[in-house]
Amino acid sequence: MKKIAMVLMVIVLSLMVTSAALANANEAAPKQTTMKIEKVYYMKSSGYYVAHTTKDKDGHFWVLQVTDISTPKEDKAFSHVLRKQYNGKQVVVTYVEPSDNDEEVEIWDVKLK
Repeated sequence: MKKIAMVLMVIVLSLMVTSAALANANEAAPKQTTMKIEKVYYMKSSGYYVAHTTKDKDGHFWVLQVTDISTPKEDKAFSHVLRKQYNGKQVVVTYVEPSDNDEEVEIWDVKLK
């Protein structure tokens, strides 16, 4: 009885490892792009400050959240500081494109150059 249980356990574990390996094989490779921050502004609809990049050759751009905490209204002095800090800077975005068109792009990392 113990031998049968051990054999079943080995089979189940090998199936789990195989299915995990196959799932990882279907993931898209991460991509990177470097863009210039064009403007930083307060987005009233969300309450966050965001950075807007220039467009690439295909017309795509990024809208990146700059602050982690939303505020009910804009602080003009804080907006000025963020604009001074980020406008014109290069940003490197690491992302994964969705395998399905209905999904959103998943951003893995954002770094200032």
